[in-house]
Amino acid sequence: MSEGCGRRTGEVTGLRGRGALRWLAPLLVLGIAAVFRFWALSRPGTLVFDELYYVRDAISQLAHGFPTVWPDDDPDMSGGRALGFTGTPANAVHPPLGKWLIGLGILAFGPDNGWGWRSAVALAGVATVAVTMRLGWLMSRSLVIACTAGLLLAIDGVHVVLTRVGLLDGFLTLFVALGALFVWRDGASAAPGRHGGIAWRRPWLLAAGLAFGAAAAVKWSGLYALAGFLVFIAVRDLLTRLRAARAARPPADDAAGGSGADRGSGRPAALGRSVLQALVTAVIAIPAAALAYLASWTGWILNPGGWAREPGVPWPVSLLRYHAEMLAWHSTLSAPHPYQSSPLSWPLALRPTSMYRASWSEGCPWAECVSTVTPVPNPLVSWGGVAALLALAVIAVLRLRAGMRARTAGAGTARAGADATGPGAGALPVGGRITEGGAAAAVRASDPLVLASAFVITAYLSGWLPWVLTVSRSAVFQFYAVVLTPFSALALALLLGGLCGVAIRSRDGAEARLLPRSAPGQLRERRISAALFLAASLALAVLYLPVWSGVPIAEWFWRAHMWLPGWA
Repeated sequence: MSEGCGRRTGEVTGLRGRGALRWLAPLLVLGIAAVFRFWALSRPGTLVFDELYYVRDAISQLAHGFPTVWPDDDPDMSGGRALGFTGTPANAVHPPLGKWLIGLGILAFGPDNGWGWRSAVALAGVATVAVTMRLGWLMSRSLVIACTAGLLLAIDGVHVVLTRVGLLDGFLTLFVALGALFVWRDGASAAPGRHGGIAWRRPWLLAAGLAFGAAAAVKWSGLYALAGFLVFIAVRDLLTRLRAARAARPPADDAAGGSGADRGSGRPAALGRSVLQALVTAVIAIPAAALAYLASWTGWILNPGGWAREPGVPWPVSLLRYHAEMLAWHSTLSAPHPYQSSPLSWPLALRPTSMYRASWSEGCPWAECVSTVTPVPNPLVSWGGVAALLALAVIAVLRLRAGMRARTAGAGTARAGADATGPGAGALPVGGRITEGGAAAAVRASDPLVLASAFVITAYLSGWLPWVLTVSRSAVFQFYAVVLTPFSALALALLLGGLCGVAIRSRDGAEARLLPRSAPGQLRERRISAALFLAASLALAVLYLPVWSGVPIAEWFWRAHMWLPGWA
């Protein structure tokens, strides 16, 4: 009896330990993310790169409700210069939301220091790590994969730098990741209605529309994610309906090539309902996005002195004219820049954007000192993420082909049985059809690894491919790729988890493993290799943090970090 009590006590203690780990592990990851973003945040003590525009726009927007002109382009914001804006409206070429968010940090810490300019962006960076972990958990039901994804993003050099400077792209990444999270929740809760009907009640889709609208209210490129995920939702719904229609047919009829009335009506009906559902999806998401976007212009609407406002002209007309000017500016921007980079080079971060560099020898303990803020990638994280995306694409295609072969083989077996025993031998109960519950079970049986892979690949491509296909100006920069970092981190976490034997599970209980179950020795070796990879990635992040954060370092130390010619 005492042995039984001891066993039960040990089980309770183990459960409590695992419960504590579910909180402690994510908190540890968030702590690492916070250290990398808030440490020495006040460096440099002047505005860097496009902070010259966005931070100063944020300060004047807090005062007037819209950005105004500053008298010069000096990045020094000490003393009274931090409030040296004029009352003349400025032609800001990005929507207002990102600058309102920068303004929150300025209200908290003041307009004359780095904490005021950058703290809101740094907080958004930590929040993006949290969102990424939550998305990783929902996709895999694995704490290991969720925390691995969060850790990889926390130490991703591009994301670290872009959430340490007062630019807009950190906020853009947060809202895109949040929208992706809501899209995943929508897919888990909004299956086609009863008998394949149209689903209207989709609060998570509404939330996704608001999130993507907020992303567009930071930068218009947030619309790329909205478009990409609307396509993903439509394709996912179509495949779900086709799978349900196939599951609802008698196997013999499916094997015979579809001569029955069920086959004649099932697939066309599913296609038609999918088209209608796609329209309903757009009706839910797009107005929500438009509402969120328009709300970001409230300050400009309520204060008639903003750019493009004219006496007697209704604000909607002025707003349309303003947007036409913004579009023309973005379409024709072609001024050369030493750090412009082709979108084709973004996944490998071949040409990072140097945002700040100062060098000096007087008072330097070495021959020469430098201070830099450059989004040089963490090589293992960035390049490993690209490799993982490619691997997941191959794995998803192979698993889909294997599934199709398995269904074909099953249909052949059913045909052979029908030929041997006569018509109706393969029929099922309930009038020769799978019940509605059986069709639903077939829908739930989709491969969760394939779905997760398709999701992260879609998310990544939606932030990158439009720039590759449609960019009409030369002045584009590597740091735009920060919006891709949560999804490359998720891809790498899924691959590492799969190699370590972690199963990918869906909310409905479906399970998929990347590899067949291995011998304990092989599995142990793979897990040790994955742990070493993560340890090396963390070590590289620590070594690169001085290059990312603007702290004074020796020139030779800086040069030792420049692995590729385009990084220097």
